[in-house]
Amino acid sequence: MFGNIKLLVVDDEQVICRACRRILLPHGFEVETTCDAIEGLALAVEQSFAVVLLDIKMVALDGIGFLEQLRKVKPDIPVILITGYPNVRNAASAMRLGAADYLTKPFAPEQIIQAVERVLRERPIQPARRFRCSPHMFEPWTPLTDDFRFWNESWLQSGEDGSVRVGAILTRSQGEKLKAVKPPQIGETVYQGLPLTVLDMADGAQHTLAAPISGVVILTNAELQRDPSRLADNPCSKGWIASICPTRFEEEVKNCTPRKVILVNGDQHSAAEQGEKLKDWGCQVSVIAGWSGATTRECDPDTTTLIFDAASFGKHGPGLVQRINAADPSIKVIVVASPESKWEAAYRKHKILYYAISPFTDNEIVDILDAAFRRRKYIRPQTRRAPGPSEPVSRICITNGSGRKVRLLAAGDLLRRQEGLCQQIVDKLLDRLYSVETTGCGDTTITPISVLNAAQSCDRLVVLLAKNIGRPPGSLVRDTLGEFVSPLCEDTGNVTTLVVQPASGGVGPVDFDGSTTGALAEHIVQEMVLCYRGT
Repeated sequence: MFGNIKLLVVDDEQVICRACRRILLPHGFEVETTCDAIEGLALAVEQSFAVVLLDIKMVALDGIGFLEQLRKVKPDIPVILITGYPNVRNAASAMRLGAADYLTKPFAPEQIIQAVERVLRERPIQPARRFRCSPHMFEPWTPLTDDFRFWNESWLQSGEDGSVRVGAILTRSQGEKLKAVKPPQIGETVYQGLPLTVLDMADGAQHTLAAPISGVVILTNAELQRDPSRLADNPCSKGWIASICPTRFEEEVKNCTPRKVILVNGDQHSAAEQGEKLKDWGCQVSVIAGWSGATTRECDPDTTTLIFDAASFGKHGPGLVQRINAADPSIKVIVVASPESKWEAAYRKHKILYYAISPFTDNEIVDILDAAFRRRKYIRPQTRRAPGPSEPVSRICITNGSGRKVRLLAAGDLLRRQEGLCQQIVDKLLDRLYSVETTGCGDTTITPISVLNAAQSCDRLVVLLAKNIGRPPGSLVRDTLGEFVSPLCEDTGNVTTLVVQPASGGVGPVDFDGSTTGALAEHIVQEMVLCYRGT
């Protein structure tokens, strides 16, 4: 590891500064960051840094201008440029000004480490320029509380620094087949309900895990890539997947639910063991030794699942379960029994979700919890339409009382009337009480001219494209730099481009499972509504 070497990160995105710091600190570097280009230039001039990591596109002073000024004072200091949208002009200017390397956002942690180490190997640091690195500089992540909240199998946990850690709990079958974890890259934006990461299975299949919250990835678990079994064996501790700087936490965390469990166990020792295992799987556990009619409400009125330890109650157990059903008919009862139990038939006479033999021993409890807490997929009633292929929809428009318009412009046959993503978008807009107009005009090719023309006919324009962006199917990218349409469209000031990764590499209708389609529609509608409000 390279120790006692001071680096400067200058990027007007706080999440990128934080990500670089978290990546580089464990490798022994001292890292200073700033989101202000002017301040960063002053720091670079006044202090001694081994390497400067510099964003190109900043408001007050862009990276090329920064580098030009820096070269007048310090012609030899190594500078690694970071950009979200590389182009020939910037690359040529960077090379002319002696940039040591050129990284593109989003980037993997190893890319930035390798770039810094490569520069340091090529330009050794003199002893006089070394800086002391103290233990307090390392920033271990600290959870705000012990609570986990779930979006199906994916979980999130809030940290004291405002970030959230995210991960997932796999079923036993998934854990046994797990071969590799493909984490998101640093700087990527992920969206709630859309892909977070992909798991490679031993049988050649892939499983996509959804993000439980929207935000920018600031760190990934490098150990998980080296040892994927951490995700199966220690999902809520060593098996975390990524740290995220959330963008809509207060709104979206309400869509995630805790896994609250009442554990009824008359044996203090086994209750403690079972309680700890349940906590290892992300559950909030209330342990009680007996039962009264008001127990569920006393523990937590939102608790939906009860685990009943049959061994600790013997022949009295079935009668207690009967009382539980009478007191709270909606609660899901899971009976945990020993292999020698004689009371299975008696338990099954009552309403129970599962009767399991020693599920804590073979981890069957993981599959049981998944079944108990996984949200049921809501399927909207299908709207009746005429037989035959449906009409492509190229525009969806919402208008307010004063005539202010927001339009969604979709490429090709990406949207089809009364089907899939199009129907979900329309339904969600109608649910929000917007006046909605859809227009179908056949195959629509998105060009800079068509975008500019459409932008001139409304107050805000959202362009929706389906392109192979090298991410898991269903992934969404908000193109703020004009990479997929044209940088010229930035001049209109009222265009936002959203790019969806289709199920195949080509362009066409985006057909996903109901959950992914619903989440995708929600984020598209959110973008339209934000535009509608002028924010």
